[in-house]
Amino acid sequence: MGVSVDYFQVPWYDEYRRAKVEFRGSKKTGRWREHMPKILKMILSMEERNPIVMFEKVMFEAEKFWHPAPNPKAEILRKMPVSGPWHHAVVPAVLVACLKNAGYSFTERHVSEAFRRGEMLPEGSCGFIGACGSAVGLGVALSVILGATPYHGEERSIVLKYTGRALMRLAREGGPRCSKLSSYVTILYAVNVFRRLFNFKLPVPSRRELLGRCPFWVRNPTCHMEKCMFNPLSLRKIRR
Repeated sequence: MGVSVDYFQVPWYDEYRRAKVEFRGSKKTGRWREHMPKILKMILSMEERNPIVMFEKVMFEAEKFWHPAPNPKAEILRKMPVSGPWHHAVVPAVLVACLKNAGYSFTERHVSEAFRRGEMLPEGSCGFIGACGSAVGLGVALSVILGATPYHGEERSIVLKYTGRALMRLAREGGPRCSKLSSYVTILYAVNVFRRLFNFKLPVPSRRELLGRCPFWVRNPTCHMEKCMFNPLSLRKIRR
C-alpha cells in the first residue's frame, strides 16, 4: 500500500510523533484538532439511532472537509487517515447521541461531554499507554450515562469493569492498530452492555451485514486484511 510500517516502529513517544508528522508532510503535531468542532457539530445534527451507521456517516462526511498534510511521503496519505485519535472522541459521542436520538433521557450536553472527554485521550494510547482510545470510549459513554466521578463507588467500578472487557476484546483481535476495527468492535459491544445494564436498545446491522462491511480498508496501511471480519477479503474464507 505504499507505506512502510517499520517507519513508525519507534519506541519513544516524542520520536514516534515527530516521525508521523514528517511522514505525513505536516509542520506540526495535532493538526487534526482543527477539525474536531466540525465533527461534534455534525454528530449533534444527526438523527440516526444506529451507532454503526452513524459512525460511518460521520467518517464519510468528515472526509469532505478534512484537509490532510500537503506533502505526505506516500500517496495513500493524501486523504483523511483511516486511523487517528479523533476516533477516541467520536465513538463515545456517537453512542450517547444514538441513545438521545432513540428517545432516552440524554441531551446535547451529554453528547458534547462525551466528545470532550474522548478528546483528552492521547494519540497512540493503545500502544504507548495500554488503553485503546476507542475501547475507553465505552468507559466514557458509561461514565456520562451513570454520572460517574472518581468519588463514586459502584458507578466507578462499573465503568472500569466494562472498559476492561472492551480492551480485552480488542486485545484478542491482535495485530497493529486499526481505529475502524477498534471502533466497530467497541460500538457493537457497547450496544450489548447498554441493553444488559439499562435496557437501552439500539439497532445495529445484522451479522451478515457486518461481514465485509468496512469501506475504509483500502487506505489503511495497517489493515488486518482477511483476518478482520469487517474486511471484504474475509468473505473469501467463509465461502471456502
